[in-house]
Amino acid sequence: MWNNLRAHRLLVILLAAFVLLAALYSFVTPIFEAGDEIWHYPFVQHLATGHGLPIQDPAVETLWEQEGGQPPLYYALGALTTLWIDTRDLPDRLWLNPEAKIGIPLVYGNKNLIVHTNAEDFPWRNTALAVHLLRFLSILLSAGTVAFTYFLALEIKPNDKTLAAIAAALVAFNPMFLFISASVNNDNLAVMLATLALLLLARLTKVTSVITRGATLTRFAILGIVLGLAALSKVSNLGLLVVAGIVFLYLLWQKWDASPSKEGAERGRARKIVQNPRWSAFIRVLLGCLLCAALVVAIAGWWYARNWLLYGDPLAFNVWVAIAGGRPTAPTLLSLLDEFQGFRISFWGNFGGVNIIAPDWVYAVLDAVTVLAAIGLLVAVFRRTLPRLLALPAFWLALIFVSLIRWTWLTFASQGRLIFPAIGAVAILMAYGLAQFQISDFRFQIRNYELRITNLALVGFLFAFAALAPSALIAPTYALPARLTSDAAVPNPTRIVFDNQAELVGYDLPQKSVKPGEELPITIYWRARQRITEDFSVALRLFDAQGNVVAKWNAFPGRGLYPTRLWQPGEIVVDAYRVPVATEARGGVGRVEVGLFRRVPLENLTARDPQGRTVTPTIARFKIAGDIQQSRIENPVRYEFGDRIALVGYRIENAGGLVRVRLYWQALAAMSEDYTVFAHLVAADGKLIAQQDNQPQQGAYPTSFWDVGETIVDEYALSVPGDSAPAGAKIQIGVYRAEDGTRLSVQEGADNVALAVGVR
Repeated sequence: MWNNLRAHRLLVILLAAFVLLAALYSFVTPIFEAGDEIWHYPFVQHLATGHGLPIQDPAVETLWEQEGGQPPLYYALGALTTLWIDTRDLPDRLWLNPEAKIGIPLVYGNKNLIVHTNAEDFPWRNTALAVHLLRFLSILLSAGTVAFTYFLALEIKPNDKTLAAIAAALVAFNPMFLFISASVNNDNLAVMLATLALLLLARLTKVTSVITRGATLTRFAILGIVLGLAALSKVSNLGLLVVAGIVFLYLLWQKWDASPSKEGAERGRARKIVQNPRWSAFIRVLLGCLLCAALVVAIAGWWYARNWLLYGDPLAFNVWVAIAGGRPTAPTLLSLLDEFQGFRISFWGNFGGVNIIAPDWVYAVLDAVTVLAAIGLLVAVFRRTLPRLLALPAFWLALIFVSLIRWTWLTFASQGRLIFPAIGAVAILMAYGLAQFQISDFRFQIRNYELRITNLALVGFLFAFAALAPSALIAPTYALPARLTSDAAVPNPTRIVFDNQAELVGYDLPQKSVKPGEELPITIYWRARQRITEDFSVALRLFDAQGNVVAKWNAFPGRGLYPTRLWQPGEIVVDAYRVPVATEARGGVGRVEVGLFRRVPLENLTARDPQGRTVTPTIARFKIAGDIQQSRIENPVRYEFGDRIALVGYRIENAGGLVRVRLYWQALAAMSEDYTVFAHLVAADGKLIAQQDNQPQQGAYPTSFWDVGETIVDEYALSVPGDSAPAGAKIQIGVYRAEDGTRLSVQEGADNVALAVGVR
């Protein structure tokens, strides 16, 4: 055994690295946040507590939902592993986040499916212990996938341990494979058995005689057991029966077509083989095929017969789709191509509830490597340098891909991880494709492995992605929000109380401007006034200058991880959001409203000020950048008010009992104050006729939101007696602080500009 380990020492290193990385994923990812673990584990627990196999009914709500229709082998194995653990606390651990943003990776916060408490902390107990124990079982199963990929590659190209190691590394360091491997998921058993079945089939295809190397009934029996177990672990593994059938036909044709002398010439054992008639070899292989098929039916046939009797469908797809939800309309090939981006991302790494991804450039690099591998395979096909046995994993991958398309046609399932039953095939094909581009000058020898710089760069990049994802992507997503003991450091103090339950004590708006289609970051500071016994949701509403809603965002507080029932009286919760603004939002200054509401029955909590008066919970104003009434400047002038604002143009219309004034302002500097503009109509003798004082654009666009260099159009309408203003009248324009009335000076100390009105 030790000699065998030494002969494949790089595989041993890869397996050790894989187990350590997968364990890291298991520890970092909270329970029920990995893939569909929230539904897979209840199936295990149902069996472990002696309730038998679930019977699916779309009208009955269950904890396992559609996963209760999965073939039961993995769940039975999990039940045997954990039946000694008290898991009666499972309902308490399934504290669902009703505002979870599942399958939406670009949103901020509320990515958690459930709320997590210290009941999940180490040392694990009850349900948390059972889940982590099953995760470790899954890791061991997936380690088998890595090993079988290595040996399958060696079977296809004997003695090339480097290529086999690269293929195994592409499996072991795939971050998404690590993530699923560290979860309670039947894929982990199904993928391992599928890879093992390919390995056994590959060995059978290389057999040229029933008495050489091993096309024995024992080998057919082992293959039958593996295929039966594979079919009992996942429906997609039924495709292995098609692969096996083609291999069996090939073997039977080989035995029927080959003469004894040819067999002897091929194997160098002519004297022994000539004694076996051709029909004897054929019969032996035929019996092996029948034995294999009988074992598959004996092991897995009962499950599909049960489905047929219960649901009228041996695959139970009808109830599966009814529970999981099907597509409202059949997709087109074009629409499926639109979903390809999610497919490619989720093959390499889309964590959590399909909502945690790496930066785009990471996937771009992996896309480039994939394309390069595909080109390499095409080159090798034209050169006819690929081993014939490589057709076996290629055919299996094609079957899985076609079955995925068929399944995606029924329901939304465009996830790259669903081709993991063929991940060993993908890795081997990629390794062969990339081998066509190796640079021979950049290589060195370690024992029996010839390592090239290009191989090391790819494996190193994938390993870095896999190693960094837990700490850089997954852990921060589930980190609790900051809590403060005092409001001394809370910005923009605000006192809005919601039904005496919680108090909004402040907010932070790190940026005042946002473009349509972008996100506005907002941080809210809450304080629990008493122990809260309900889970309230937070409602954020953004309004534009015209009062139209341009953003609605509901969420559990604390990015979904710290609901109000967990708040401690007196503590201040720092609650951060990034609210997406509608792409059709109009430019101008809007406002932010924040509220709390209960979901059942649906009702808002009443907002009150410190005096107990009901108020609209508006906390801040923000700017929607865009076309804010900008146009060609008329009658250019240049009057600077202090060093902040310049009047750069105007237009005055005097008719119909109104004097209409259009002013063109330009921001000279960033301003933190909101100045007021006055427009006074005065007669030739200085007597005031009419006036209008307000912040620019009737208060809709305060000066604190102006960008440096921006031109703002600002209009006023002054009523006059008679049809028009008298001859010699002027418009005095000035700017002042509303708090103390201090005016900004213009040139030479003047505090206003006089513009002639003119007579119509």
